[in-house]
Amino acid sequence: MKTKWGSWKRETGHVWFNVELAKKPPACLEYIVVHEMAHYLERHHDDRFTKLMDRSIPNWRSIRDQLNNSPLAEEQWT
Repeated sequence: MKTKWGSWKRETGHVWFNVELAKKPPACLEYIVVHEMAHYLERHHDDRFTKLMDRSIPNWRSIRDQLNNSPLAEEQWT
């Protein structure tokens, strides 16, 4: 996965996570897991989805912003 942190495919029930999450703080991984599981109950990022996220991780917006402002992949060549 080069453009997303996670994905959930409704048709198969498969959840995929970007391996780069392993390099992020644990709260970021938790946010992505909860985000994708919330899509199980609500497909779109609507009010219901937001309420699910608010109940599960009250500071999810801060964590989302942290992920969105960081590079998808960390590349350092020595």
